[in-house]
Amino acid sequence: MVRPGPPFRAVLPLLLLGVGGALSGCREAPEPAAPARPLRIALPAEPAMLDPHLQAESVANSILSNLYEGLTAFDAEMGLAPALAVGWESPDELTWVLRLRPGVTFHDGRPLTALDVLFSLQRARDHPESRVASHLVAVGSWRALGRQAVEIRTRRPYPILLNKLALVMIVPAGAPAPIEEPVGTGPYRLAGRREGAIELQPHGAHWRGPAVHPAVAIHLVPDPEQRVAGLLDGRFDLVKEVPPRLRQTVRASHVARLLGRDTLLVNYLQLPADRPPFTDPRVREAIQVGLDRRALVEELAGGLGSPAGQMVGPNVFGFAPALLAPERDLARARALLARAGIDRSGPIPMAYRAGRDVAPIVRQLAEIGLAVEARPVPWERLYAALQSGEVDFYYGGFSCNSGDASDLFDGKVHRRDPLSGYGSTHSAGLSTPALDELIELAGTASEMPARREMLERAMRELMAENTLVPLFVPRVDYGVRRTLRWHPRLDGHVRAEEVGIAPPL
Repeated sequence: MVRPGPPFRAVLPLLLLGVGGALSGCREAPEPAAPARPLRIALPAEPAMLDPHLQAESVANSILSNLYEGLTAFDAEMGLAPALAVGWESPDELTWVLRLRPGVTFHDGRPLTALDVLFSLQRARDHPESRVASHLVAVGSWRALGRQAVEIRTRRPYPILLNKLALVMIVPAGAPAPIEEPVGTGPYRLAGRREGAIELQPHGAHWRGPAVHPAVAIHLVPDPEQRVAGLLDGRFDLVKEVPPRLRQTVRASHVARLLGRDTLLVNYLQLPADRPPFTDPRVREAIQVGLDRRALVEELAGGLGSPAGQMVGPNVFGFAPALLAPERDLARARALLARAGIDRSGPIPMAYRAGRDVAPIVRQLAEIGLAVEARPVPWERLYAALQSGEVDFYYGGFSCNSGDASDLFDGKVHRRDPLSGYGSTHSAGLSTPALDELIELAGTASEMPARREMLERAMRELMAENTLVPLFVPRVDYGVRRTLRWHPRLDGHVRAEEVGIAPPL
């Protein structure tokens, strides 16, 4: 692998340490005995869609990480490694030359070339419905250097480009929009889809070699009780999001283990400042100071997590250690709502992904004088409504999957600008012109200490608006059959190629 040239020797390693690892080679595949049956995974929701560029949500990307690859990739600890690019160099501070891995083919047999990479970058940045355009805001141009290399030029020094490229999946040139039948270069290919399940088969020509599992069935099960029951009765091998009340059930089982993992997630409330009653800053502040985050960690995360005072956790570059979660102040919250003169004739609807527990949040809001009606919505419908701006009050989670807080600022917070790519996942009412300017300024810093300071400043500005109310950084629990060997990923993706077979006792 060719490491970045002199302009970035003092910059890139700092970033990689900030997101959890140093630059490394490709991860090693598990060393299993050949399994006799498919791997059966249960995820907590249906994906919004299976187009890698027209959505940016965790369930879909977990599934698609088995089907597609980027030029670079993260390992389980967020260490950066080569993927479809076998190496790269940076001859100057604006230019990156990436050499493609030889012998890579798509699932339909077509060889990977530079034209596929250029098409994918163009589609990801310029498609009017792209949700990943914000990862390419610093990119000015690209060109092919023959069939097996590409040159990417940035508008400004941008040391985190390799991190962002890991989140842009490469599709074959000419792929339709939307993509409904994914064709990638990943270790598995789509074999079929039926209600509640997606079936995968190995990509026999994958560059890493033969797949561990003869097939993979991904079951989409919003009900956590059903997921855990399926694990214990043998229908599932690996399930994501075991709720706190079922942890001991899994621990006591002779067939499964409980594996917990810290995450890049922050669970939060979204309060759009352009819609009543959240147009009144006193209402937003009342919610911010009226919640007992430690109690939410106990009730919603079983005590395993940490209260959040900002929209990124400590595993993300740009985390501000001094920005602490506020202590609950019931008297102030009630006084703020009283001065705001909230109409209590009816509850405010709060949308959330079906299968989550929100009762403690609703109860705490009632204690400050705000009546809330919890409305569970199937994730595939809720995600579409969020992107179209149809949801006012929302409880969910946000993850910076490049390990950098710019994912939050460039994509979700900055107002949407199709020409630059900013705001590709923007939620209404979150930004101000001054904050947009600060976000853009943070993107110009080539030295990591300066970037960190500007990201922390942007976070302080965002938190002062109270349009996003961080609640806690959760731990995610998985149930895994004892016959398997697996280490959960920091980004929460479940990749079948990383699930090995445990040696016999």
